[in-house]
Amino acid sequence: MVGKIILTWQQHRDLVSIAKNSLPEESCALLVGKNKGKEVYIADLIPMKNSDSSALSFSIDAQDLIDTYQKVEEQGMQVVGIFHSHPAEPLPSQTDKKFMEINPVVWLIYSTLTDKSKAYIFEDEIKEVDILHIME
Repeated sequence: MVGKIILTWQQHRDLVSIAKNSLPEESCALLVGKNKGKEVYIADLIPMKNSDSSALSFSIDAQDLIDTYQKVEEQGMQVVGIFHSHPAEPLPSQTDKKFMEINPVVWLIYSTLTDKSKAYIFEDEIKEVDILHIME
């Protein structure tokens, strides 16, 4: 049961930058790190291309996803989260909810409208996860 996602302030700024540079489209990235008990630690961010090229949805090309997962595993790490932006409140869309069940990692959503982030995970149901920013 995950209760907290931990990332540095620089990683947060990098994710905000990815989101703002992708406007008007939704952005997406994979969050790489380690699960330690109830906490998820982010070690690296891997920006991904939004194959939908849409302001209202995102998807990642299946082969790009497979290749990236393999590279991450070869480095002894794991994909522990998915980041994407919304042009609305940072709440999971119906599509997000469907994919959260299939991929039960932390989903970090950044709102380009409110400049706020929220995190969620599917564990029998969708639960909000605390976000902790730490110094570099």
